[in-house]
Amino acid sequence: MTKNSKPIALIILSGGGFTFETQCLLREIESGFRFVYLATRFGGEPGEPGIPPGVRYEVPSFSSMTQRSYLRSIDAFIKTFMTTRRVIRTEAIDVIIAIGCSHAVPMLLAGRSTRCRSVYIESITRVDKLSNTGRMIYHLRLSSRFLVQWPKLQERYPASELGSIL
Repeated sequence: MTKNSKPIALIILSGGGFTFETQCLLREIESGFRFVYLATRFGGEPGEPGIPPGVRYEVPSFSSMTQRSYLRSIDAFIKTFMTTRRVIRTEAIDVIIAIGCSHAVPMLLAGRSTRCRSVYIESITRVDKLSNTGRMIYHLRLSSRFLVQWPKLQERYPASELGSIL
């Protein structure tokens, strides 16, 4: 980051509710950053309403509850990890920010392996317990900062911070 430029944040646009939560976050932070996005084909496009302009790199979707495929998930994990590592180097990423989705694990693992700062925000839908993604990131300490959006979760996970994006 040069002295007069804004820091560059790498954000995931994975689709559905996660993209909605990301748009809420982007409204709050857009004036402080330039953005680079990893996005699935369902995640949205930079410059669309609620998504500030930025560079977009496509990554595959993970399998879903209705379309289970371990091979698809392994492929998505590897491609997301490799794309994240390449993007961190070529775009001079200052921070990775991920909300809730499965892509957060390979993104934050790549960030950790390159010593890039990172923030994981557990989805607003997680009130009583962390998601599988959240538990993995929390226990493996893959992010520099770990935020939850409900006080009950912060009580259960004392290394987390309380915050809200809605």
